[in-house]
Amino acid sequence: MDYCIEVEDLVVEAEGQRIIDSVSFKVKCGEYVVVTGPSGGGKSVLLRTISGGAGYLSGLSIKGRVYVNGVNVLEGGVKSVAGTIGVVLQNPVNQVFNLTVEEEVAFPLENMGLDPLAIEERVKWSLSLLGVEDLRKKLVSELSMGQLQRVVVASIIAMKPKIMLLDEPCSHIDPASKKDFYAALKDLWKALDLTIVVVEHELSHVLGYATKMLLLNKRLIAYGDPIEILSRVNVEEYGVKEPPHIKYCRLLKSKLRPISESEVVECLKEVFCKTSK
Repeated sequence: MDYCIEVEDLVVEAEGQRIIDSVSFKVKCGEYVVVTGPSGGGKSVLLRTISGGAGYLSGLSIKGRVYVNGVNVLEGGVKSVAGTIGVVLQNPVNQVFNLTVEEEVAFPLENMGLDPLAIEERVKWSLSLLGVEDLRKKLVSELSMGQLQRVVVASIIAMKPKIMLLDEPCSHIDPASKKDFYAALKDLWKALDLTIVVVEHELSHVLGYATKMLLLNKRLIAYGDPIEILSRVNVEEYGVKEPPHIKYCRLLKSKLRPISESEVVECLKEVFCKTSK
């Protein structure tokens, strides 16, 4: 299957007001898509809709078609994609239901009906992937927000989903932990061949490996290669923090499209060398 997610003419309304207005796009399997845009632009509702969970939000009218691995989630709901999609919310506290890390990661596996040996193997495997195996016996109440978010991701990865949807997963995490979290997420994406869709206002931590960017302000403003979009759209008009090196090079009208510090240097060299001749 070429596309894991297909959204066609999606319209979401609440009390007569459109939250999402005629949005269409497709996500190929294995892609890493960053969804960005202003607050109130429909990003969280979009993720809930893709996960099949929008039906649990009261007062919403939903029209259009949303397919996940060929399944119409608007008709089938959450159950139709159970085990296929893993969802990470903004605040990890809202996704923790057990006293210890070990119990938290094992909990969804028990609900899946796995035998104790399989559960033990998956708990060990997922905690190791996230680099938090040393926290296994810890109380979740003792963890930092960064550690807790990794544990939440480990509990989802343990179920071996094909698609991960993350709604501003680092909004309650300090900058250093945020960098580490996205580095770990990148490794998971590569190692497990996941399809990732993440909502994020700050692009600096995801721009280096995101394959697509979706700029949403109720309507689809832009969708495609992140650097190409940044070269022609002033995303800060939509409340998005543009990485400084992208901004500088765009303002200096450089032909390069940097995404790393070394490329920033080359960008500045090109501009200054040309202007000095």
